[in-house]
Amino acid sequence: MLNFKKILGLEYFTSELDKFLGNFNASHPKLSASQHAEQKKYERINKLRDSATPYQKQTTLWDKF
Repeated sequence: MLNFKKILGLEYFTSELDKFLGNFNASHPKLSASQHAEQKKYERINKLRDSATPYQKQTTLWDKF
């Protein structure tokens, strides 16, 4: 994962919230059941978005007459 603080040269400041979230992520590496479900949901959404199939008009029996 990219560390934008290093890229932008902002290493000198870390907010309390960033420290808390960093510690929380380090101490909770596994996803909860709801987080896992949400991750799978958005993987599916992204897959459908990125590999969209073209729309095909449905034909009926009477279109050929």
